[in-house]
Amino acid sequence: MRPWIVVPGERDSGIRDPSRSCAAYRFLCETAPVNAQATTLTGLSRQYIKLCDVADFDDPEILAMLREIEPGRPAEQERHRKLWEYALLGLYLAEVGAITPEATALSVAAGHEAPLYWLANQIERVVATDIYGEGAFSGREADGSMLTNPAAFAPYPYREDHLEVRDMNALELDFPDESFDIVFSLSSIEHFGIPQGTQRAAREMSRVLRPGGHLVITTECLVGNNPLDWPAVQVAMRVATRGRRCPTSTLRRRVTDVFTPKEIERYVVKATGLSLVQPLDLTISPATHESVLHWVEDGSELRAADGSQFPHILLQGHGAPWTSAFLAFRKS
Repeated sequence: MRPWIVVPGERDSGIRDPSRSCAAYRFLCETAPVNAQATTLTGLSRQYIKLCDVADFDDPEILAMLREIEPGRPAEQERHRKLWEYALLGLYLAEVGAITPEATALSVAAGHEAPLYWLANQIERVVATDIYGEGAFSGREADGSMLTNPAAFAPYPYREDHLEVRDMNALELDFPDESFDIVFSLSSIEHFGIPQGTQRAAREMSRVLRPGGHLVITTECLVGNNPLDWPAVQVAMRVATRGRRCPTSTLRRRVTDVFTPKEIERYVVKATGLSLVQPLDLTISPATHESVLHWVEDGSELRAADGSQFPHILLQGHGAPWTSAFLAFRKS
């Protein structure tokens, strides 16, 4: 078994989807890296390093944590991969003892996400960084007003003097080496520019982490193989359609900012210079495959075959589906 990764069927609790093609299953195995190592953090109560799955939302601890970090969501809307990322972040940091009154945390490409406010109520200092007011996400997650009025985005009262918001590029973190006990970035690193931007950001996050500290990165991982996701095929589609399809694709970057398992190892894990605390489990249940959301024809929203928008876990455009992957590292 490859030491950093678990493919479906390699864990007793894993369920291999019988509807998945043999080619797709071989893709997961063959694209798994062979050199990276995972240094298991002993005593963990659950598998944290994994893909988001529908079954995770039956876990009372995950539900309790996501409701603590972002309360008030209707029950149906709680089945969202972003809230899963919040919940695993909270559970992991709590279990490894990282949440202490004197701890400091850095959030990279933070936007105005709920974990900022949750952590500000529990630790000494939280620094949120993003290119606020710029880029593709400026009108959504990275509103420029976050710099001057972060309280406007708070989901609940928080200790305002424990949260600092700074305008900062993830590729050039303006902090000395070994500055923070916790560093995290949620579903952002794939948007920094694959591969060089991703690698540089991963190195920067590792650099500013103190020895003994914890780094958490979530990103988006393809589940299966589809030739339409191959960059060369997308470039051919762009040329053939004169840019109407796959307009931003290149020979090194697909139109959707998402990684294969091997790319996660190559561009994220290896770039940090750290080891995952557990092997990455790629298991996805049949129920998750059956709940896939597809982009509607105009690309404006995601819907399942029955017209529903939840659970928002496994997403699909014109190629293979993808979901969130949770990665955690401890700096020795």
